[in-house]
Amino acid sequence: MKIEPLLAPFVSSDRGKPTVRSSQTSGVGKESRSIAFGKMGWDSKSHLRWTHGSPSGALEPSLRRFLGMEAWTPSWTVCVKEHDAPDFYFHLLRAPHVQHGIEPLFGSVLVVALTAGAPVARRDDLRSAMTAIATLLQSPLAVCKRRAWGIASGSTGGFRDAVQDLGVGRGLFREEDPHAKPISLETFSEQWSLLQA
Repeated sequence: MKIEPLLAPFVSSDRGKPTVRSSQTSGVGKESRSIAFGKMGWDSKSHLRWTHGSPSGALEPSLRRFLGMEAWTPSWTVCVKEHDAPDFYFHLLRAPHVQHGIEPLFGSVLVVALTAGAPVARRDDLRSAMTAIATLLQSPLAVCKRRAWGIASGSTGGFRDAVQDLGVGRGLFREEDPHAKPISLETFSEQWSLLQA
């Protein structure tokens, strides 16, 4: 992962170790099945297991379909147990479905979040890292905003529109097919700002 060294400084937390989970399938049609990766952390050995093109990713490489990858610090289970957002969150997923015959405007979506309680210097460092990542990945648009992990919903303490759901379904985008029009700030369902270092 070319971007891993840029993100590594943000993965540590006093609350617990980071965990990684990746959703991928193997096979076609009725033969399609989820690929189990087992327990993974934020380390080279784990990254080699889920990334395509790595020596340990030789399991049916031509038939593997990447859906997404998430990293949570601390782990998702700790966050659920503590009823608290992670200190660091990373979500890489395939671009939303592209309508037949339309050239995709971007190949993937990357959502990165840092706890709002992080010191200003740490937030600034992440902003610089994300600017470098956007350049490295030749991103057509990089945006940022400060927002709650989720929006309070109901009287039971639940929430909706959580950060981990931004990359799923419409989530980030106003339209079902964000490739139908040139990508811009108006493409998003929430108000975002251009990422500036």
